Amino acid sequence: MRKMILGMVLVGSSLIYAEGSIVFETVFGGDEDDVAKSVVKTDDGYLIAGKTKSFTDHRDFGAYVIKIDKNGKKLWSKIYGGKDDEEANAITRFGKDFVFVGSTETYGNENLSFYMVKIDSEGKVDWQTTYYRDDDDQYNGSALVADGDKLIFAGTETHLQFFGAKVNPYIFSTNKEGDKLWGGFYGGEDEDDAHAVISVSDGYVMAGKTESYGHGDFDSYIVKLDKMGEKQWYGAYGGKDNDCASDVIETDDGYLMVGTTESFDNNYKDVYVVKTDKKGNKLWQRTYGGSRDDQAFAVTQAPDGNYVMVGKSESFTRRNGSDLYLVKIDKKGKLLWERTYGGESDDAGYDILTTEDGYLIVGDKKTDRRRDSDVWVLKVNFNGKLRKN
Repeated sequence: MRKMILGMVLVGSSLIYAEGSIVFETVFGGDEDDVAKSVVKTDDGYLIAGKTKSFTDHRDFGAYVIKIDKNGKKLWSKIYGGKDDEEANAITRFGKDFVFVGSTETYGNENLSFYMVKIDSEGKVDWQTTYYRDDDDQYNGSALVADGDKLIFAGTETHLQFFGAKVNPYIFSTNKEGDKLWGGFYGGEDEDDAHAVISVSDGYVMAGKTESYGHGDFDSYIVKLDKMGEKQWYGAYGGKDNDCASDVIETDDGYLMVGTTESFDNNYKDVYVVKTDKKGNKLWQRTYGGSRDDQAFAVTQAPDGNYVMVGKSESFTRRNGSDLYLVKIDKKGKLLWERTYGGESDDAGYDILTTEDGYLIVGDKKTDRRRDSDVWVLKVNFNGKLRKN
């Protein structure tokens, strides 16, 4: 593990639309690909993390963090990384500061390493570190959570072999300075991935996908760990084809996972939700979507105790491509409403959080004229709409 301190560059621009209560739609970016993957609340707005090609001095991605106020106005944006590809896949609050995790090709081993950066509220780096076990393998950080004075990181180790690769979820804990405390693998003999991790009162819960356990090809996968990283139980859910969990939240009586299934709709993808009890026993499962591919990437709990998911949909657009897909369900999985937002080409939402008066969504937006994407931010009301009604 190594630590480095680097400088940053201010970049970006924004547009705001608002009517009535605080609702808006805005994009940030430049001439090349820019994507938002995660968002977290600050005292006076939001921090958005992702990646950008528009504002690096080479043609590789840099990790990209944007600060906006509560009305969607950009306060600053900064780039992190070096001469090769870097990205930020998740960001969380850590005391008065913030930490993001992703991957780096510039630092660490010879291929790809976990990339963890702690910044203050103005984006200044406090520490920056990488993690890897082997010079020849690839490591990608997909999720993190703060737990008191510790950080828990989740991602994937890809052990490259002569034929194919061995892929395994890797979860590890660090102290407040980014020094590793414990870590371990949480898969089986085949390919397994970690996509999300949360902190609960007696440990941590990871969600992802598994080929080692379950019913068919990949299945949605949940693993419960204690506070020292010891596996307590796991579960796999799905059908005979590919299924995965992209996000998980704790509920009053268990856990709710959202993701994608190909098992229940004639080889098209549907949004897939699995509700379990505290021991991982399945209580119910539901699918949502239409006649084409639909996916969910993140979920948040609404103030009324129900759930709102965001992802992308090909089923409810009049053109080729995808729209951002927003879905609200009740505690039993009944569909309450669904919305789509999009433009001329592919659009998606990758993260969502509940605010005082609605939901803040981040993702990416493309146009037919320019196939590169922009960071896309939407603030909708509790009915999932951009207009007061």
